[in-house]
Amino acid sequence: MELTEIPGTERALEFAAKAYRTRLERKDRTIEHPLAVARLLADDHQPPATVLAGLLHDVLEDTAVTNRELDDAFGEETARVVGALTQDPSIKKYRVRKAALRQQILAAGPTPATVSLADKAAKLRSLRSRPERRKLDHYRKTLSGIERSYGSSHLSELLRQELGRWPSDHSGSARKHRDLP
Repeated sequence: MELTEIPGTERALEFAAKAYRTRLERKDRTIEHPLAVARLLADDHQPPATVLAGLLHDVLEDTAVTNRELDDAFGEETARVVGALTQDPSIKKYRVRKAALRQQILAAGPTPATVSLADKAAKLRSLRSRPERRKLDHYRKTLSGIERSYGSSHLSELLRQELGRWPSDHSGSARKHRDLP
């Protein structure tokens, strides 16, 4: 099924495309990743609201869009889900920030958890080289926490498969313990 056939996604696509084109805060970001996340959710037959949240999941982090604007445009539930998927930029240390994000996602319920699985699977699918160890650790901890809280799913299996491309590296590297920005 095409994304534009899912109710609300055409409007969300226009909203996100405009935000990524005119209000980008993180210069290296494009709308391609949110589109990939939404496609994974649609292919997994997730409800339209979940697909919509997948399409918008990074808009608060990547652009100048506010939670209030999301709420006004797409409703309280979409804004809540996207907010749950948005890390706290005031937490400077990577591992602490990512641990807080994982807890926030788990506390927010199964919909943000589902979008998070699609987010990480889409990111890993797009990579051609091994991501940093700390990112892989975060993805593995996210997967473990979601499966512990909500059980396994097609998307958790997909993320597990993508993580399998880069087995854990437990070498004694000093970099393993540093928290680089």
